[in-house]
Amino acid sequence: MKSIPITAEKELLIGLKCGDKIAFKQLYEIYSGRLASKLIYLLKSEELAQDILQDVFLKIWINREMIDIELSFGAFLYKIATNLSRNVIRKNVYDQLMRLEVEKEEFYHPMEDNDEADQAKAILEQAMDQLTDRQREVYTLHKLEGLSYQEISEKLNISLSAINHHIQKANKQLKVILKSRSFELFILLLPSILKK
Repeated sequence: MKSIPITAEKELLIGLKCGDKIAFKQLYEIYSGRLASKLIYLLKSEELAQDILQDVFLKIWINREMIDIELSFGAFLYKIATNLSRNVIRKNVYDQLMRLEVEKEEFYHPMEDNDEADQAKAILEQAMDQLTDRQREVYTLHKLEGLSYQEISEKLNISLSAINHHIQKANKQLKVILKSRSFELFILLLPSILKK
């Protein structure tokens, strides 16, 4: 990470608060490398780390007017990154369950597993049906089909911030919907998880 005097950082933060895109870009260049390394270490995934890095700086830009220039900006970034990482790790079980469902056709399932897989599929489909059409479309493209924000933006002709908004909303809704049934899902899919 490039070092920067506190006074210079404060000047950049003042510019950021006023909507100065050059100041924002400079802050990104100063902090993104080290922050990305920390995220890769936490998440064990470069792709997830890049997603979170985008989310961190998107939050910074959207909430720029609320930044306290008297506090350490680096510490503020790391706090946001850590919180977002925890959320990703927490919801990862839900993503895993959905991926298992999408991929289940590729795996052999003994006859006795069919009832459990069907029940799990029904629960997941009910949860996905609660999303808006756009949320479901964006969530499926990014989380299940692995498309990047940029690829989704080009495919659906919507902005990166709109994509982020849909994914965040979908994650929040799915977490609420599935939370009450998470133990049931875990028990139903445990045999499939153990086979991996």
